[in-house]
Amino acid sequence: MLTLPFIVVGVVSFFLGAAFLAIFARQAQGDPLSMPVAAFVGTITTAWALSLGFTAADVWSVNARASQVASEERSSMIRLAGMAKPEALASAELMNGLQAYKDAVISVEWQNANLSPEPAVEQALQDIRLALIALSRSGLPDPIIAQMVQDFDELQDARNSRLAVGVGSVNQLKWYLVLFLTLLSAIVIGAVHADRPHAGRKAILIFAVTASVSLWILALHANPYVGVARVILGDARI
Repeated sequence: MLTLPFIVVGVVSFFLGAAFLAIFARQAQGDPLSMPVAAFVGTITTAWALSLGFTAADVWSVNARASQVASEERSSMIRLAGMAKPEALASAELMNGLQAYKDAVISVEWQNANLSPEPAVEQALQDIRLALIALSRSGLPDPIIAQMVQDFDELQDARNSRLAVGVGSVNQLKWYLVLFLTLLSAIVIGAVHADRPHAGRKAILIFAVTASVSLWILALHANPYVGVARVILGDARI
């Protein structure tokens, strides 16, 4: 389904450019000097290329951040689980809280593209917090408690960062700019080929294919938690 909108973008760009090419060709027959020179096409297409490049840079940086956050969250869970195992502190309450957290995160928040916090995850965090408080009252050495609290804080920070990445990825304004400049570039290509309509249609077709495929590839990575290229939490064995 994700492919169809970009096929539509390519088709609309081509026919829009071809339609304006026909209009410009008729005007050029009456007054050739009324059409822009060929160098003018670089003004708009450069703006299009820059906006596409900035969008691509934003997409890649968000995906890199999502991968980093997922690794940090997984690492924090593994460290806490290692402390809670029978051969360590043997804390069933902490292990149950971590398992509940992992299950709720994977089955609820990640399935919702990490767009909003879920009560089940908040409850699991509270269970972990209570388990840590109980351990602190059991007479464990302070350095062990301090390390576990630090791991727990890092777990919460990683989750907050994950949710922030999910919410930030839905901003569509940058895509509106790229789409506008895509359509405008097709029109400009038609304008500078007004004296050569056949060559102009070929140029518009090549541009439409290039633009639609480029946007489609970027869209596959637009939300780091959705699609075939999505970031996953990975195997956090608890």
